[in-house]
Amino acid sequence: MEGTDVACFLIEGRGEWEDLKARLLRSFPDLLFQLVDARSGSNERFFRLITAQTMKASGDGSLLARKPEVDLLLRLARTTQISEALARVGYKRGEKRILIAAGKKGKVMRLVASGIVEGMRLRSVELSESEWLRVEEAAILSALRT
Repeated sequence: MEGTDVACFLIEGRGEWEDLKARLLRSFPDLLFQLVDARSGSNERFFRLITAQTMKASGDGSLLARKPEVDLLLRLARTTQISEALARVGYKRGEKRILIAAGKKGKVMRLVASGIVEGMRLRSVELSESEWLRVEEAAILSALRT
């Protein structure tokens, strides 16, 4: 979506998600944040395309869930069931995870420059065939819902 951006970071260690999320939301209240299992993907471009679906659905009033953060989780897991999504892509305490941050381009750039996220930014490369398939499956969820 025009004027929006996504930044994804690989986070390791045992830090508490609730503490990190509270800090992030205090500093960047207008951004969407979601934490997922690192096995969900390693390509920022992949996460950007799925997140764009969530952002568009949020603007259209057609989210798969009440909150954009949950919609993003559902799309990444390719399901409409929250419990399934948590089992497939939800982060587990103490494991490597991916932090997804999305919102207006300038605010995402400020987040990246701030250094508040202690993690390595994911590379953004061409999508593999399986990543394209996952993006398509995530988009189909919206069609199935209507």
